[in-house]
Amino acid sequence: AVVSTQSTGEEQERREHEEYLLLKESFAVEDEGQETLDEEAAKNLLLEFIDFIKRHKVVQLEDLGAHFNLKIHEVVERIESLQEEGTINGVIDDRGKFIYISEEELKSVAKFIEQNGRVSISDIATASNRLINLEPLET
Repeated sequence: AVVSTQSTGEEQERREHEEYLLLKESFAVEDEGQETLDEEAAKNLLLEFIDFIKRHKVVQLEDLGAHFNLKIHEVVERIESLQEEGTINGVIDDRGKFIYISEEELKSVAKFIEQNGRVSISDIATASNRLINLEPLET
């Protein structure tokens, strides 16, 4: 049992490192001569990117791109990548916003569905207004 936990931890660490390397390549400072960020700065920028999303809850992709000096498609790729690895959860709506949904909020939606059995999309949408907080977090 100890070996499997250790290998799972190593696997998680390896995935995080691979993701970090991918993101490190995409974060660049556009000054004279396109200087690439060092590893520590890139990691801090990634953490700042994630924190920005979590704090604001609902972010315009355009604003996120402007804040981090990224093109919209790079913002979308980064968000999708973070979602695939399970770092963040949420949805990109048709108006160019990313809505961050915390793990607790996802669980409350799942609980709603379990308690009510068969539900329609409109039932979930109505309940989402109660179950998912769209207000930015106080800093």
